[in-house]
Amino acid sequence: MTDLKDPRSLRARLLHPQVLRDSSEENRTSTWLELFFDLCFVVAVAALARGLHHDPTLGGALRFAGFFVPFWWAWMGFTWYATAFDNDDVAYRATLLGAMLCILWLAASIHSLYKGETSSFVLAYVAMKLLLVGLYARAWRDATDVRRFAGLYALGNAVAALIWVSSLLVPVPGTYGVWALALFVELVTPMLAVRAAYQGRSYRPRVFHPEHIPERYGLFTLIVLGESVLAVAAGTAGTGWYPASVATAVFGFVIAACIWWLYFDYVGASGLRIRPRAGFFWGYGHLAIYAGIAATGVGIQLAIEGAAETTAHGSLGTRGVLGIGLAAYLLAVSFIHWVNRGSLDDRALFARLAIAAFLILLVPLGSFLSPLAFAALTALALLALTAYETVGADVPA
Repeated sequence: MTDLKDPRSLRARLLHPQVLRDSSEENRTSTWLELFFDLCFVVAVAALARGLHHDPTLGGALRFAGFFVPFWWAWMGFTWYATAFDNDDVAYRATLLGAMLCILWLAASIHSLYKGETSSFVLAYVAMKLLLVGLYARAWRDATDVRRFAGLYALGNAVAALIWVSSLLVPVPGTYGVWALALFVELVTPMLAVRAAYQGRSYRPRVFHPEHIPERYGLFTLIVLGESVLAVAAGTAGTGWYPASVATAVFGFVIAACIWWLYFDYVGASGLRIRPRAGFFWGYGHLAIYAGIAATGVGIQLAIEGAAETTAHGSLGTRGVLGIGLAAYLLAVSFIHWVNRGSLDDRALFARLAIAAFLILLVPLGSFLSPLAFAALTALALLALTAYETVGADVPA
């Protein structure tokens, strides 16, 4: 029987070795803690969406896209760490709960960030980076078979954290250039770490689970897609159930449903198993999917609100956020489709590209359309694509 008064026994119960998990284990699914972690990003994505909603201009869209990257990368960092090293001990749980606090801190800083006040956002992001460094330091100590991999991850995140801190000394807009450098370091770090893990070795450990990662990405897709569903409800309620707004909301829901259908039926994960480079393309390519879906949700809400106004034509901002957001989603899905198939010989891929081109052209040419008409055309185009892929395209479900 375990002696609970023995400090060594207590330590063994609370702290487990941070070693590499078996990538061949069956039925590897998201844990309750991971789902709790994802929940915090609902708040973050909603805060980013509000910023774009209040400023649906080119400048607002660029700020939204730029600010979206560190949030997405924060989720990526802890997700990929968990797939490799999640041992569910007390230290890991406490670290992830601390990271969740940092995510909420980041979300609370978004309003100030859009005003050019960056200090709170930077400090929250750096705190989260240091928690990730601590996790990889533990893995470096315990996982001797992938020590170079864990060590490079820890070093890269530490260097990036220092660059983020240094951005506090640079006034806006120069601050954003320093952020870009820090994010570049963070984006390159996984490539160097994986290369170091495999270099000069006959045994190549897989540092991710081929079922766990696609599920995690799918769950994050649902989180971002939830903003589109929320936009339908919030936009309709805010316009007093004006008939044109209700009709626009219906088309908005059709758009959200088609996004869900196309992603979960036809965005596979075979690229993860091909080779490391294809895996990076697959993982990084989801940035445009997530940002595109989030922007689409904002565009749906703007269209619903615009349909209640007396003006005959919708604004360029509304058309741009909705049309370009959807086009970005379709282009990213096409890219990942190419990564999975390794070939451009597919009718579905060209159909997606054609619809994306149509949506991009509709943004400047649709100045004569009302928000309702624009949403209807957009929904019908996406519905036609979904029907084509479901009935006639050579894409395995």
